[in-house]
Amino acid sequence: MDWSAVSSHFKQTWLTTIMSMILFTGVTYFLVWSECQTIQSNLMLEDLISAAESIDVFTKDEAEHYESKVVHIIGPLRILEPISEPDYNIHVQAVKLRKRVQMYQWIEETTETDNFLSEPAEESQKTYWYHKDWRDYVVDSSLFYIRPGHHNPTSMPMFSETHIADDVKIGWMFLGMDVKRKVNDYYEIWSDTRPDRSDIKLHSGFYYHGNSALEHEIGDLRIHFSYAGREDDIYTAVGLVERATLQPYSAERFPTADPISLLRKGSYSLKQLHDLEKRDANTHTWKYRLLGFVQVFASAMTLHPEWLTLFLQCQWISSNLRRCTRLWVNLVLSFSYTLFVVSMPWLVHKPALGLMILMGSFCPLLHYSTLLAREPRHSL
Repeated sequence: MDWSAVSSHFKQTWLTTIMSMILFTGVTYFLVWSECQTIQSNLMLEDLISAAESIDVFTKDEAEHYESKVVHIIGPLRILEPISEPDYNIHVQAVKLRKRVQMYQWIEETTETDNFLSEPAEESQKTYWYHKDWRDYVVDSSLFYIRPGHHNPTSMPMFSETHIADDVKIGWMFLGMDVKRKVNDYYEIWSDTRPDRSDIKLHSGFYYHGNSALEHEIGDLRIHFSYAGREDDIYTAVGLVERATLQPYSAERFPTADPISLLRKGSYSLKQLHDLEKRDANTHTWKYRLLGFVQVFASAMTLHPEWLTLFLQCQWISSNLRRCTRLWVNLVLSFSYTLFVVSMPWLVHKPALGLMILMGSFCPLLHYSTLLAREPRHSL
């Protein structure tokens, strides 16, 4: 490679090059961070499962015996006091009660049409149209293109919220707040009990704040309820016992990490719970990896094309890659770079797996290199 050409080109494109390098640095940090988080989560999960002891919480109250120990429990939920919304005559025996609030507002939509008969600067025209619909947030009508006649309220009179029951038990074991937050199996509430308040209407399971439940006006509210963690539903939980309450477990190896606890609907053994949690964690990790790859590819595309031309002048690059489009070359390089970065944390944690990922990162480059090119056979 002609390094004098590299220096000369950097002087010409130093600003875009530095910006691209900053993007590369950021996405590299993101990929390393996500892999380190995955490794830490796997280690904490293994520590939690290995330390857990399966116990029966329905024989007798043995809270003192299991104090400061990690336990694995299975059983139906008991809700000592129901969650209520008196204004709507809602009373549920559940861990959570979620209230979703929506407001009837003006919504702006745009469509872009092409007009090839007009001037080049006016080849496309935007058409604005307005309709009314329910939204969970305030739509700022001051930003509308046509503001007269399309005014929305500037704030929500009430907000969506989730109530969590105070006292929830499995056998004699209370569930701590962090454990209860993991209950997310929501069921819709379709009540036919009309509220006592005259300003609240009920129609098709929705509660309306307005003059009518059928003819809505701008600013009217629509409220719907759902609940999670029903009484008598079977749940499996793993956590640390503190004063007869199941709390998250803090691993000694990771004192700065967030404590961990497990809660799933259904009956699961420790091994089944471990496999399910690890599968979910791997799914999230692959989402981060895909996001990182997209960011690497976007960073590569922001570089000046001349940098790619200089790179392709390397002797070890085969003519096959030189004939590829810029898009494909950047795709190949981004894939290799992403795998290379991902392999670094795993080389420390699991060298065999890290080495496999590292070798995989070099495969696309070797495929387009002269290193594996066969020497032509000379005819006799």
